[in-house]
Amino acid sequence: MANNYPFDPNNVASVGHSAISQNDQRGSLPETPYISTPHTSGIEQVATASSAPLAEHMAGFGNWTPPHRLMAGTILSGGRYKIETLVASGGMGAVYRAIDTRFNRPCAVKEMLNEFSNETDRAQAVEWFLREATLLLDLSHPCIPRVRDFFAESGQYYLVMDFIDGHTLAEVLEREGHIAGLNGTRGISEERSRSWMQELCGVLNYLHGQSPPVIFRDLKPSNIMVTNRNEIKLIDFGIARTFQSQHQATVIMTLGYAPPEQLHGMPEPRSDIYALGATMYRLLTRHDVANNKPSIFSFPPLRSLRPDITPAFEQIITKALMPNLEQRWACTEEMEHAILNLSPLPSAEAIPSRTVPSSTPSSPSSPSQTLNVAQPSPRPSGTPQVASHTTTGPAGSYITAALNHLSALPARTEDAYNAVQTAHTMEPNNSIVHKIFGQVFARRQPPNVDNAIRAYIRSVELYPNDAETHKFLGDVWLYLRPNYIQAISAYTQALRLNTNDFEAHERLALCLEKAGQLDAALREYQEALRLAARPSQVPLVLLRLHFAIGQIARRLGLSQLPVAENAFIQVLILNPSDHRTRYLLAQVYEQEGKLDEAFRQCGYVLGPLGNSDPTVSQMYNSLRIRLGR
Repeated sequence: MANNYPFDPNNVASVGHSAISQNDQRGSLPETPYISTPHTSGIEQVATASSAPLAEHMAGFGNWTPPHRLMAGTILSGGRYKIETLVASGGMGAVYRAIDTRFNRPCAVKEMLNEFSNETDRAQAVEWFLREATLLLDLSHPCIPRVRDFFAESGQYYLVMDFIDGHTLAEVLEREGHIAGLNGTRGISEERSRSWMQELCGVLNYLHGQSPPVIFRDLKPSNIMVTNRNEIKLIDFGIARTFQSQHQATVIMTLGYAPPEQLHGMPEPRSDIYALGATMYRLLTRHDVANNKPSIFSFPPLRSLRPDITPAFEQIITKALMPNLEQRWACTEEMEHAILNLSPLPSAEAIPSRTVPSSTPSSPSSPSQTLNVAQPSPRPSGTPQVASHTTTGPAGSYITAALNHLSALPARTEDAYNAVQTAHTMEPNNSIVHKIFGQVFARRQPPNVDNAIRAYIRSVELYPNDAETHKFLGDVWLYLRPNYIQAISAYTQALRLNTNDFEAHERLALCLEKAGQLDAALREYQEALRLAARPSQVPLVLLRLHFAIGQIARRLGLSQLPVAENAFIQVLILNPSDHRTRYLLAQVYEQEGKLDEAFRQCGYVLGPLGNSDPTVSQMYNSLRIRLGR
């Protein structure tokens, strides 16, 4: 289990005491917040601080001794929290796994150790801890742990948060970063880096969109966790601040992850973009910024260390790492769009290495399904490999037969498989053949997901301009093996080729919604509705899209409430007996301050829903009192 909400053991300094520790055993600069004063030359501090021993930086704490730790079984906050075990610790604090006895659920208890001989240091630490608690109470995002409680007891401060079961990205790099590059570098795959980077862009965009913007200021692998469900969580908001309060005497940064402007006490939202680029560079290469020349801000070209990285992804990271603010991405949303618009990765990386057996075992008379998909048939030496995308070639009749089997009601999947096997022996490089293989494997019960992915990727390798195949690949990543970053990439490519496919817009919206990108999801749902709103369209499709738009707009808050109101009204025009939607409309009216309308709509559903949902009657009675009726 990971060190949830870790305290860096060397993060013990305050104003006037540099917090740079000794280099670790690999000789790299440590991931420790660096603190200086703006009147000191930043480059001089970088040159001298990295070699200063920890003991020198502890001098300001007098006769410092390791702080005490809570024992298992300790009870806090009047019996509510029972400590189970120490998870992470450092000079200034500790994090424990505890049980919230009120709900019998695990939680993380973060403790600020109040053991400073220097009152200035103590005041600074308390300020950071209180600010973290206050800041997190106002934030709500899937990638940010929720704050449950905050209290002081026996002179100590405690912050209670969601317990995250997972590992920091620094730990993941150590455990799993084994893809070899040049000059001894190794790191994670581009696929994982893309996925994590897109999620981090989303949460940073949320923070920067606050009023005033929140700047994290210390983004690095040890402050990012990936859960056991492969979800990213941004942790340790101890030094995050709002943009309006950046001009201050204390400069906080981690060498190698902070840009030049942060060194000089002028961080802004684009400073987090630099840190995100540096984080991904580290995860892909393990590169030590101490080797950057002529300064720590001069990173070698990424592909000079990892030539397997695609040039387009390298360009995204390179732009994030520009020392000049104006040359970076303007915002994390722009950066995220660039990631989403990347072409799908080659099959060697995008496909899991294992092969899941098909529901129909191979036999001497039934060629290997993996061979049919992943490799072309043997051909005489020197014979060119010609790709085709047609039903008029030698295998045309078998391809047509397979397509007819798939379109039948119900689909004749195994008949389609037999036909396309024959087609493959005749035209092994026909993209339609591999697309049919993909459909067969995806429709089998249970689906053969690995082979479906291989087949679709082989198909688009042979013919990249088939929008339907990209869409089918997106469907696999959405429905059969949920990976929303891969699905978003596939649907985006499909829409490049066929922008009028309302289903692809809808499914892209669903992926964006699941990834927490609500603004982008709303735009895609609205575009899907625009394309689907024609007389011949099935009413259920329109109902589904209007309802999705209403739900997303409602979650986006006050500015989008009129959109939510109109969407729910359209649902009720199509289906007046949809009581659940009418109740949602009543809630929207209440949020908009239209109490009469809210009361009227709530009254309509009081009978149908009131017995099963007590919140309906509670809302109705509350509105009646407020309206004086």
